Amino acid sequence: MVAAPPPGPPRRSALAGMGLMLASTLCFAGMGGCFRLAMQEGLPLPLLPFARGGFTLLLLLPWMLRAGPQALATRRPMAHLGRAAAGIGSFMLYLLAIAWMPLADAIAIMQARPLWALPLAVLLLRERLRADRVLAALVGFLGVLVIAGPEGELSAGTIAAVASGITGALVLISIKHLSTTEPAGRVVAWYAVASVLVWGPISALVWQTPSTGAVLLLLAGSVLAVAGDWLAQLAARRAEVGLLAPVEYAAIPASAGLGVLLFGESPGWTLLAGTLLMLAATLYLLRSGRRG
Repeated sequence: MVAAPPPGPPRRSALAGMGLMLASTLCFAGMGGCFRLAMQEGLPLPLLPFARGGFTLLLLLPWMLRAGPQALATRRPMAHLGRAAAGIGSFMLYLLAIAWMPLADAIAIMQARPLWALPLAVLLLRERLRADRVLAALVGFLGVLVIAGPEGELSAGTIAAVASGITGALVLISIKHLSTTEPAGRVVAWYAVASVLVWGPISALVWQTPSTGAVLLLLAGSVLAVAGDWLAQLAARRAEVGLLAPVEYAAIPASAGLGVLLFGESPGWTLLAGTLLMLAATLYLLRSGRRG
C-alpha cells in the first residue's frame, strides 16, 4: 500500500497567514499615507529613512545587547552592503514616488517587484529562463504601462516608482542570497545600521525643526513599518508564498482609499485595468513556479 503524501499546512493556519499578510499590507499602506503627510508638513525627506532605521535599531537593541558582537558578526559583509544599498535606494525612490504621483498609482507600480525579480534572478542567480514566464512578465509590465499613463506620458514620479520596484526586486534577491547563511535579525540589523550611517549626516545638513504634527506622523509611519515587517514574518511561517503574494495587492485599493480620504485623489480606470493585468501575471508566475 502506497503511503499518502504528507498533508500541507492546515487550512486554519493558511487562513491565519493570509490574514496576517493582509494586516501587514494595510500597515504598509498606512505607512505610505503617514510619510506623505509628514512630507507635506515640511519634514525633510532624508529624515524619514533615518528615523525608520533608528526606530528599527531601538527595537532590536535588547536582542543586540544579549547577542553582543555576534549580532552583527558575519563573513559576508559585501553581501550585506549590497542588500543595504538596494534597500536604501528602493526606500528613497519609494518616498519620491509617493510624493510626486497619486498614492495608489505609485503603490501599484511598485507592486511589480515579482515581475522585475524574474529577469534579475536569471542574471544574478542564474535561474533558468522559460518562455511562459517571460510572457507573464511582459503582461505584468503592460499593466505597469497602463497605470503609468494610457497616453504614454512619463513623469518623474513614474520613473521613481518603476526604479523603486526594480531595486525592491534586488532587495528580495539579496535577502534570498543571504538567507542561506544569515539569520533574519542580522540582515535587518545591518540594513538599519546602514540607514542610520547614510542618512544621519545628510539629515544633519538639511535639518529643520519639524512641527509636532510631522513628528507624530513620522513616529506613526515608523511604527507601522516595523509592524508590517513583523506581521509579514509571522504570515510567512503559516502559509506558503503562493497564498501570500496575491494578498499584497490589497495595498492598491487601501492606498486608493487613503488617497481619496487624505489627499482628495480620484483613482481612474487605468489603475483597475493595470492592477488586474499585474495580478494575473503574478498569479501565473506563482503557478508556473510550483510546476518548476
